[in-house]
Amino acid sequence: MSIPYHYSMYESSDLEMKVKEVKGVISVQDAELLFEYKVYDMYGNGISNLSKFAIQLDNIKRIQFKKGFLFTGGKLILVANQWAFFEPLPGSDQGKITLKIKRRDRNEAIRFSTRINLYMSQQRLDDMEDE
Repeated sequence: MSIPYHYSMYESSDLEMKVKEVKGVISVQDAELLFEYKVYDMYGNGISNLSKFAIQLDNIKRIQFKKGFLFTGGKLILVANQWAFFEPLPGSDQGKITLKIKRRDRNEAIRFSTRINLYMSQQRLDDMEDE
């Protein structure tokens, strides 16, 4: 299962404000979240090659889907156990990344986050039983 996402990054300097758009796909492979993405400038021109980043599900503290308004999709919010885990992802902030989801992918994103949360809950239960 893979979910397309996008989000904007804003960089400001003394003289100008730069907007970059990140577009990609998030998926689960084995016990990892895999991010595949490209960065675009404000005119839609690609300014990076396809990049890949993987993080172990054990390093995810929380994943949550928040529905948007009627005609929007929503946001998939991921929080890592430590700030450094999401550092390689552009636009991450203090161990947190917010991915915008289009309306057509909203139900799939809800199932995606639910499955990951169930997996993480089961892992925690298994860890408690092993102690």
